[in-house]
Amino acid sequence: MRSKTMKTKHHSIKLSGLTLLSIALFALTLSVPHISTANLPLERTQLPLPALKSDYQSADIQSVESFSENDWQKHEVKIPKNGSLGSALASLNISAATTHQIGQLENSRLLTHLRVGDTLTIWVDKHATLQKILYPKSKTLRYELQKNGDQYQIKTVQEQVDLRTEVATGTISNSFYLDGQNAGLSAKTIMNLADIYAWDIDFIRELRPGDTFKVIYETKYLNNEYIGDGDIIAAQVTTNNQRETHNAFLLKDGDEIIGYFNEEGKNLKKAFLRNPVDYVRITSTFKPKRFHPVLKKWRAHRGVDYGGPIGTPIRVTGNGKIVFRGWGRGYGNYIKVQHAGKYMTVYGHMSKFGKYKKGSWVKQGDVIGYIGKTGLATGPHLHYEFRINGKHQDPLKMKFPAAKPVATKYKKQFKQQSNLMLSQLERFSPELQMASFE
Repeated sequence: MRSKTMKTKHHSIKLSGLTLLSIALFALTLSVPHISTANLPLERTQLPLPALKSDYQSADIQSVESFSENDWQKHEVKIPKNGSLGSALASLNISAATTHQIGQLENSRLLTHLRVGDTLTIWVDKHATLQKILYPKSKTLRYELQKNGDQYQIKTVQEQVDLRTEVATGTISNSFYLDGQNAGLSAKTIMNLADIYAWDIDFIRELRPGDTFKVIYETKYLNNEYIGDGDIIAAQVTTNNQRETHNAFLLKDGDEIIGYFNEEGKNLKKAFLRNPVDYVRITSTFKPKRFHPVLKKWRAHRGVDYGGPIGTPIRVTGNGKIVFRGWGRGYGNYIKVQHAGKYMTVYGHMSKFGKYKKGSWVKQGDVIGYIGKTGLATGPHLHYEFRINGKHQDPLKMKFPAAKPVATKYKKQFKQQSNLMLSQLERFSPELQMASFE
């Protein structure tokens, strides 16, 4: 069962049908259809292992059982470094022709894209003919291969998951991250909340002691065991000593997330992120004249410096194309990204680059590098510039254009949805004690 530390308030609500069109029902738990598999016979006896091959040692094949009805042997095979489905099957004396036959299946990638440490449960008959493979991809997802006559089939099995809805509230007293944890939020949900508001709220500079947050979000349970958080359904954050309120409501079409919008249907997503890094400090702002700590002379500082540990991920702030990736005398390792015509962003002093090369198209939020102290830098930080038609702008003062509002076909349902969620948010206060709603 899940354990959460909560110094501030946390409320639990159960809902059903949390989608764009039916999120309004706060009553039942949402269930995903469970796909069951045939029960294997229960009578088992230990049998000796066959001879092992290649990199697979006795530790890689942990157990063997025999099913008297079919005379199958059950093996658990752990994938070692440089291992593959073919080498795993070969270690059990299964022919290469069988591996080839599986590889010809349309969805063979479900079993061939294996990682070090993955465990396959494999059944073979007394002739070393493959009968079945079970590959648990996650707690809720597994892939199964079964023999049907002379053919093999791979199917996807999704375990039954219960979605519950919870409410967490808190007051800022330390940092948003720590106060979110104290309110019972997981690291994932804290990061997701910051991402939702990334275009409107600078969580480093704008939050003040006494500002508040409220979050309605999904939690996932498998057999009554907490396995993680789902989507944030609605949220409210106050800034400027509680004088400004920022609401966010999820819009979905089936399983597809359209985006987050305020109560007026305006998209919270903008053309550019407010900050290229998360949870670090600003060490130097945009200044026409600043005394350079390395050059020891006065010169313009035409960007914003974000101090943080070496290796902190740097995210591109908008969709665009990398037009330069390399070394600059002052910038060290740096990247230039060209956005929608007149916009350009620059990221300097990186310790190393991300996977994207010069000429690559990147999407907002992609990690393009990591904080370092290359070039003219006295300590690890990111130097970030924002340019319009080649002219440097202060990134902290930019007013970014918004994405599209709620589409006409969703307006009626979204209005009903947002009104309901807003009323739920207003029911809760950071001063309330923990409550449970069934």
